[in-house]
Amino acid sequence: MPNLMSVLHSSNGLCVDWQYDRFPNPEFASFRGVFWAFSQSIKGFQHCRPLIVVDSKDLNGKYPMKLMIASGVDAANNFFPLAFAVTKELSIDIWRWFLTGIREKVTQRKGLCLISSPHPDILAVINEPGSLWQEPWAYHKFCLEYFSTQFSIIFPDDPCLWNFVYSAGPTYQKDVFDSYMEDIEKKNPEARRWLDQSPPHQWALAYDSGLRYGIKEIDPNIIFTVCQDFQNYTTGDVMLMFDELRTTFDTSLSFSHGSLNRGDVYTEHVMDKFEKFMTDSITYVITPLERDSFQVVSDSLEKEEWIVQLSDSTCTCGEFQSEKFPCPHALAVCEKLKINPLQYVDDCYSVERYHKTYAAAFYPVPKVSAWPEAWGVPTLFPPSPPNSSGKA
Repeated sequence: MPNLMSVLHSSNGLCVDWQYDRFPNPEFASFRGVFWAFSQSIKGFQHCRPLIVVDSKDLNGKYPMKLMIASGVDAANNFFPLAFAVTKELSIDIWRWFLTGIREKVTQRKGLCLISSPHPDILAVINEPGSLWQEPWAYHKFCLEYFSTQFSIIFPDDPCLWNFVYSAGPTYQKDVFDSYMEDIEKKNPEARRWLDQSPPHQWALAYDSGLRYGIKEIDPNIIFTVCQDFQNYTTGDVMLMFDELRTTFDTSLSFSHGSLNRGDVYTEHVMDKFEKFMTDSITYVITPLERDSFQVVSDSLEKEEWIVQLSDSTCTCGEFQSEKFPCPHALAVCEKLKINPLQYVDDCYSVERYHKTYAAAFYPVPKVSAWPEAWGVPTLFPPSPPNSSGKA
């Protein structure tokens, strides 16, 4: 495996960091972990929104190990594979190593939004003094699915409470969120106190200020797609990942190239939302207010009301500022004023950014007979039992 990582480094600029426990003979060691990131992903991430999600999963091979992944989100709202690690176990030290690897080898962007599970090991690393995953370098958020699951484990006796939490997290409206929290407090004050230990901006979209671009959850079935056949951490597994990543880049680049040739400015993710609005049967009554604000009232029995302010790209529904493109109410105002709503779409959704994200080329991997020896890495053996001595 070190030889494969070495040839991927020489042929495709792979960044690698090993962890191992040395034997008394320093030429041999027990594998503990390896971090890697493809240079093509590192270059592409510069054109993704400033957001990273991290997660891990069990590998079911001969030696029980963990696969870790960090992903960005591209202009089409797809997860973008960014960095990986395989390790024999998860711990505070391992999460520190993984998150430090991202900061040192992948990106130094300031103001990143990091979305993860609320696992204590991750929280311990982020809360360490001087961590580059703290404000203003980064803003830590929780995956709503993981957060709600943790809540249900601690308070398992009332499914209704879990439903309240799961409904409060994704709503864009603060008054709706506050109402759910009041319902939780009435049913179980202890549950409310537990929730209050995590600031609302960490898990609720209503208090997010747009840092997570509307991303609510980490879906393991999606973010691990590029390594879905990765089970044993063999050379074959890594080569399959390399091929899958290259195919993903080629497909996305070709698709974005076609969009550019058609003159598209924004990705289908945005244009489909606009199309849905145009075919929606709901109509709105628009009333101008002062300072570029507009009252928007739905022409329905409920007569729901919102305030849209185009100059600030905000709506009291919360969706406009959270997802960074016009909500239906802002679109209704634009239609009334006969102005182009695309001027209010964030550049992170542009086809040009999408194209640049996948523009880095992959290069052929030499035949096995031409692979160089891995310099500086001892001969590695399968993971040793816990409490073995010696560190790399």
